[in-house]
Amino acid sequence: MTNFKCISLLLAVVLVSLILNPTFAHNPRHNRPPRDPKDCPPPIPKKTKPPRDPKDCPPPIPKVPKPKPPPAQDPPPPQDPPPPQEPKQDPPPPEEPKQDPPPPEEPKQDPPPPEEPKQEPPPPDEPKQEPPPPDEPKQEPPPPGEPTQDPPEEPKIVTPPNEPEKPTPFHNLYIGYFSIVIAFGDSYTDTGNAQHMGSITITTSESSSSPYGSTTFGKKSNRLSDGRLVIDFITDALGLPTLPPYKETKANFDNGVNFAIAGATTLANDLFSKLKRIFLWKGTPLGIMTELDWYKKYQIDQLCKGLDQKACAEKLKTVLFWVGEIGINDFSRAVGSKIPLSSIAKSSVTYTVELVRTLIRNGAKNIVVQGLPPLGCLPLDISITPLSLRDRSGCSQIVNAAVVIHNQILQAKLELYRKLFPDVTIIYADSWKAFYAIRNNPQKYKIQEVNKTCCGFKQDDMNFNLQSLCGASGTSICDDPSKYISWDGIHPTESMNYHMTDQYINHECCNPPFQELMKKKAPK
Repeated sequence: MTNFKCISLLLAVVLVSLILNPTFAHNPRHNRPPRDPKDCPPPIPKKTKPPRDPKDCPPPIPKVPKPKPPPAQDPPPPQDPPPPQEPKQDPPPPEEPKQDPPPPEEPKQDPPPPEEPKQEPPPPDEPKQEPPPPDEPKQEPPPPGEPTQDPPEEPKIVTPPNEPEKPTPFHNLYIGYFSIVIAFGDSYTDTGNAQHMGSITITTSESSSSPYGSTTFGKKSNRLSDGRLVIDFITDALGLPTLPPYKETKANFDNGVNFAIAGATTLANDLFSKLKRIFLWKGTPLGIMTELDWYKKYQIDQLCKGLDQKACAEKLKTVLFWVGEIGINDFSRAVGSKIPLSSIAKSSVTYTVELVRTLIRNGAKNIVVQGLPPLGCLPLDISITPLSLRDRSGCSQIVNAAVVIHNQILQAKLELYRKLFPDVTIIYADSWKAFYAIRNNPQKYKIQEVNKTCCGFKQDDMNFNLQSLCGASGTSICDDPSKYISWDGIHPTESMNYHMTDQYINHECCNPPFQELMKKKAPK
């Protein structure tokens, strides 16, 4: 009995324990789900909530076949590989809030799309690259602003060499009287032929460091001055554009052309070889007859092309022929040589008169011929003349005496031509008279320096050295060229050229007066 009681007591204890702990009965079943939820790692952390885990486990058990549809969703493998890796990192935080139903695991496949937008921060970076396009339209508004800045820049580069923007009191004063201007001469008139031929030795006006043309035209004036020449002011008074040089092959010659050559000589080669000094040109410079040859070709090929003789003659009536100073450099080159300066004067006149005669024979009806200014007052000629041969004002007496001979012979020849060709208007522009009118009364023209060079080598009171001309190393430029007569010791400043033109047009420094050119013509 005792044994029976013990056995029954043990059985009772076991029964009570089974009743009190029902979970023991489920332990074998509970061990199976942990194996099944290998596919659902989230339930593992959810062991802390046993009541939910068993409820959740039964649904995953029927969902064991549902992991097969994910293989059906495997076709987007690129989406699957990232989710498994990302759920390992991200799911614990997001899945814990979204653990309520395991079906949200499918929306967990949806979150990868939200995670894809999280992967699309690069696309937001791309839209950040798209804002640059809006920035580009923001850059497009500046372009419309830039074209507004371009026009002022274009006139600075293109138009300056062609059309200066600084008006003068005689701007368009005689507009409509002439449609074409044709010019001859040397460096006082040349607008680029010597530069285009590359034969001139002085610092070229096309150089980025050259000061030539700095007052008006910028760095590409092709003029041996700081700005405009007399011929530029003449075309301005006639309402015409500035003259392009003949050697500028792409230029428009409809309103005229310039044949002048800087450094041109009026001497034959045998005489030129005997000169004391050579400057401005490499070797022997071209002669004035070269300019005449150029003109003859131009008249046939362009000016009167396609016109009969009568039509060409009518067109020539609308042309003003301007013969600038010729032979200026020959006088300076001959100082101190065995060639008498009087011979230089006669030679230069001979070539000038021959040029005028040829123009008349070819139909010219309106001609202006410039005489020579007092070259002995240029810093160049003063510097090469001994003190004993200078006058009271410091000018070279021997050079100026030769210039007087030149001008007297030239005026006499022109007077003869007026009688021989009464239908031709021939004007003598008295450069000697115009120059002294300014030099002898500098205050009236706001000029402070009559002998000193504006651009040159500072070694003496003239600021000039023939071996270091304007633009060379060691040279400097004055603050205000308008207060100087001489620009580089050889050529006048723009200011002086303006005053000279004013003397020709308005102050009786032409014979007959400049206005005589307009008497036989009516403006068009």
